Amino acid sequence: MELKSLQDEQWREYEFGGRIYRIDEPISLAVGATTHRVIGPGNIVHCLPAPGFHGCALRWCPKPGKNPVAF
Repeated sequence: MELKSLQDEQWREYEFGGRIYRIDEPISLAVGATTHRVIGPGNIVHCLPAPGFHGCALRWCPKPGKNPVAF
């Protein structure tokens, strides 16, 4: 999987199943067919439903002065 940089984001949140899963200071993203794998601080990998799967919605906040959509 190709990794895409998320270093311009302060945080990103995935909302699904009645809960919000937040990742502060995400580093990179690998997009699968039905999942997102987000590498965060400490090289911890978070595996979450891709937007649209299990009702998942995604939102993020760019760092100040950064482009809100990097790719």
